[in-house]
Amino acid sequence: MIDRVVEIFKEISSIPRCSYNCDAISLWLCMWANTHHFNCKKDDAFNVVIDIPASSGYENKPVVALQGHMDMVCEKTKDSNHDFKKDPIEVYEEDGWLKAKDTTLGADDGVALAIALAIAEDKTIPHPALKLLFTADEEVGLKGAMALKKGFFKADKLINIDSETEGEFVVGCAGGEDSDIEFIIHRQQPKLNNFVRIEIGGLKGGHSGMEIAKKRLNAIKVLTDILNLLFEKAELASVSGGNMRNAIPSEASAVVAIDGEIDKKELLERLKEKYADFEDIDLLSINIEKAQKTDVVNKEDFRKLIDVLDRLPHGVYKMYNDEIVHTSNNLAVVKMDSDKIIISTNQRSLSEDGLDEITGRIKEVADRFGLSFNAHSRYPSWTPKEESPLLNEACRLYERMYSKKPVVKVIHAGLECGIIGSKVEGIDMISLGPDIEFAHTPKERLNLASLERVYNFIVELLKQ
Repeated sequence: MIDRVVEIFKEISSIPRCSYNCDAISLWLCMWANTHHFNCKKDDAFNVVIDIPASSGYENKPVVALQGHMDMVCEKTKDSNHDFKKDPIEVYEEDGWLKAKDTTLGADDGVALAIALAIAEDKTIPHPALKLLFTADEEVGLKGAMALKKGFFKADKLINIDSETEGEFVVGCAGGEDSDIEFIIHRQQPKLNNFVRIEIGGLKGGHSGMEIAKKRLNAIKVLTDILNLLFEKAELASVSGGNMRNAIPSEASAVVAIDGEIDKKELLERLKEKYADFEDIDLLSINIEKAQKTDVVNKEDFRKLIDVLDRLPHGVYKMYNDEIVHTSNNLAVVKMDSDKIIISTNQRSLSEDGLDEITGRIKEVADRFGLSFNAHSRYPSWTPKEESPLLNEACRLYERMYSKKPVVKVIHAGLECGIIGSKVEGIDMISLGPDIEFAHTPKERLNLASLERVYNFIVELLKQ
């Protein structure tokens, strides 16, 4: 059946499903349910629940929900012309991995849909009554889960298929919050005529929850350093960096008017000295090319932008222990138009107090410079249960199937389980998944052997 899992994944990869664009995939899921004569229900947020009747002899077993999110992070390479609103993801297999041509693959979390639908299609698999719960807009603040109304679905147990390391069972996760800083800029005619575009690239980026503890460069921070070094002899025309709140920025750019020439070699040397212990420093690229003359930001606003970006925290803010991040911030996106700049961040913490503290730090920066600040899209953490029959059974089964104990952990990335648990009283939950690497980047890939093992494990777990 692993072939069918891959087939379904390729089918859904032909449907546009970026965050905020889940109407088509939501409709497709209900059409799939109708084709297979299963009841399907869809709410106003495009969340879908599909009822799968119990197999013979399993009618009195606890109801199990198989859950994942239907949206994906839509990132592409610099040279790609892919249009996520209409073009299918070009999925291909290579060396035992499923990959996508020049875009994110969307295995996060299309793999959940493919596994759940393949299980439901296979009439030979014995299982209790299933609820296939697919949520919308998870990648932009878990909005679909937040919009779930009590009573939309009921289950005794829930298997969230949104983790990215095989052999790990997640039983808790961080909560999160987003924030935006906005300030008005003032433009003027340039005094200089030599306009150039500075582009930062080559960096690893990655998931702002799963990879935030790794020493990876933030392209916005690197660009800030460069602008600071050039400030005395430059005028700023534009700046941009990052695309998604939950992705560490791997690219950023600025257009400046410069007095003289920029010594790229010297810039790289100074940056390599400052960031010598970062894992992707040797991947850092700086590209400088001619740009068109245009209006520039006045010097006061240019200085303010540098100071704000420099003072905003990025990365780990506090550790829970040597292995678990407690609180972090991702300096995620900078956008500038003709009259304003918006700086977007994503905060995560295992505690409400931690979220308050890190969000407060960001607000302090905004207040210091008299800028507009807005915190929003807060969601709760998932606190592990002291006693979980589902976890106990999963651990026993995994050891029996694979002759090794699984890792049970709490992660820093946000999962929907905390929200779902607040709306379905007493539900017992774990999160698991196959090996997915480089999620939220165009290098994303899904290990096919791992996918098969995880699929087989879930099938056996449903039989228990």
